Amino acid sequence: MIKILATILFLIGCIQPVNAQQFDQLTRPVATLSDSTEIWVMLDALLIPAIGRVDRADIVDVTSNGFGPNDLVILYPSMETYEIGDDVPQLLQESMKSWEITADYRLDATRQEGKRITADAHLSQDARAALTADVLSAVSRYYDGDEFELRMSQDAQGVRLEIWNYDPDAMHYRVPIRPVSRDTLWQSFRFASPEIVMAFKDASDCIETYTDQGRVHTRPCE
Repeated sequence: MIKILATILFLIGCIQPVNAQQFDQLTRPVATLSDSTEIWVMLDALLIPAIGRVDRADIVDVTSNGFGPNDLVILYPSMETYEIGDDVPQLLQESMKSWEITADYRLDATRQEGKRITADAHLSQDARAALTADVLSAVSRYYDGDEFELRMSQDAQGVRLEIWNYDPDAMHYRVPIRPVSRDTLWQSFRFASPEIVMAFKDASDCIETYTDQGRVHTRPCE
C-alpha cells in the first residue's frame, strides 16, 4: 500500500558557533509504503541494507522534483535513514513517477491572478477555492510585503498556525471593513452578477438585506 502525504515539516537551523538564532521551515511530499512485500522490493532494488524489522518506509521528496535520486528513505521503527542514489532501476523509477498527491488542493498563480479567485470560487461554488480566496484576502489586508509563508493544521484536539519568512515591519493591523457587534451575525454572498448582496441578523431577529448600489429591502420582524 502506498500513501502519499501532503507534506512533512522540517526545521532547518542556520548553524552558528554557539546557538542557532535563525530558523526556516520547508515542506516536502512524503510517500509511505506499509505493505511488507512492496517495502522489501524497494529496499532490494535500491540496495538498502535494512537491519531488523521494517514496518513502514517513508520516502521524502527532498529535491521537490518528484521521487527519485537524492531523496531520502526513512525506515520504521528503527528510524534508519538512507539517501537514494543515482542508480535506480527503471521499473522502480516508473513506479515512483506515479506517486502523486491527488486529493489535495493546490494553487499556483501570480499575484494578479490571485485577485480573481474570489469571484471564480463563488461562481463555481468551490469551497476549497473560496477558503483560499479568504486566506489570500486576509493576508493582503494585513501584510504589505512580498515574502510570506503560513502553515495551519487542525485536528480534534485543537488548531496550530505558524507564520514565518515575512517582514514584521510590513505587518499592520487594520480595522475590519465591516465592524461586527457581538449580537450581530454577518453573511456575505457573491452571485454570478457583479452585485454583492449582504445580510445580517440582529439581536431582535430582524433581517435586512441591501446591495452596494444603496437599495435597501427590509423584511419585517416576526
